[in-house]
Amino acid sequence: MAIAESNQPFTCSQPQPVAQALGQPYVTMLVPVIVNASGPLMQPQAGPMAVHNQDYAVPWTAQPPSSPQMGPMANFNGYGYTPYTDVVGGGELAPAMEDEEGRSQVRRRRRMQYARAAQPKVPGMIQKSACADAEDGAVLSKERCDALRQQLQSNDGLSLAMSEISGMVWPWSRDANGCRVVQLAMEKASNCTAKDLAAELHGHVREAAVSPHANYVIQKVITQLSPATSAFIAKELLGNAARFVRHRFGCRIICRLLEHCSSQEGTRRFIEEVLEDPSEALDLCRHNFGHHVVQSILEHGDVKYKAQIAEVLLHDVLANASHRSASHVVESALSHCSDTDQLALLQRLSHPSMVAELAQVRYGFYVARTVLQRPEVDVERLAQSIPEAIALLSCSEPASNSSSAEQE
Repeated sequence: MAIAESNQPFTCSQPQPVAQALGQPYVTMLVPVIVNASGPLMQPQAGPMAVHNQDYAVPWTAQPPSSPQMGPMANFNGYGYTPYTDVVGGGELAPAMEDEEGRSQVRRRRRMQYARAAQPKVPGMIQKSACADAEDGAVLSKERCDALRQQLQSNDGLSLAMSEISGMVWPWSRDANGCRVVQLAMEKASNCTAKDLAAELHGHVREAAVSPHANYVIQKVITQLSPATSAFIAKELLGNAARFVRHRFGCRIICRLLEHCSSQEGTRRFIEEVLEDPSEALDLCRHNFGHHVVQSILEHGDVKYKAQIAEVLLHDVLANASHRSASHVVESALSHCSDTDQLALLQRLSHPSMVAELAQVRYGFYVARTVLQRPEVDVERLAQSIPEAIALLSCSEPASNSSSAEQE
């Protein structure tokens, strides 16, 4: 189709069907032709009609994409069908939609919804309960929190405050202000009342273990109440121990269990689940948060658990002693393992070549210094082979910040 280039408007004085003009079956779809570049770009319009403007008047015979829901006067914009407003003689077709800012906000919300729906579910991931949103609304203002804490610390207002807290332990435990009130209530309440408050947390331990606020309430239950009362915490965490020992909040709860309830059956079963696989135990020693749990096992756990950890460390003692997280576990093992296991570690770590290599590594430096401070190690003999051994004892920082031996 030819484009008419003229300063005069192009008109069709005697419009006739395209099929007759071409003498061919009707297979041609005409598109808008801009005659004057200064004119606005013509929008699609349904039906064989002409849209007139001072600069152009071109017949339009193509049908825009239609939707059975919206009818033929619809245009697909990428998210749905949007009807066009039929404006003839006004200059251009105006879409009946919100302004650009509103459309951007709608698209942004939809993208966020699609992204959340596409996220893979982590094994053991705690799903929010259906009533969690309603419970999250039960929060305390800072002023009300301060008033309740004052009541809890006074004999006159203690019973009144306890009656208000009763029944609200779980929703308030997830609130930044409410968790402080619940923790203080655990301290001030009688044993019978504190047990009743703790009972409201039954069934919520897994969710509380990953909550930035409720984890403190769980820790308070462990430290404040008897091991028998807090035994439900370890039992609810069983079955997904690997996840909670690696969580930034969950690892704190496990450490409190080891400190106060290490002899309880639930805690022992939890430790066995953690150390059952040697490869998992090694990975836990090298984890940013998991190594704290391993150190607590070495300090408060049974002798057989300590022996399992020492065996894992000896499998690759140089790499573990040089690692950012596992080096702390090695130092704890040198203090809390049995005498036999400590001697086995010292024999490997006090070898001249081992000390020389550890002294050059950022985190191994501290392990080497700990080894040289042990009375079982002959420092004078090592000084003959390693002149830096004596200086190593007086240095507070490693000579080199090299971390090439670190393994993550």
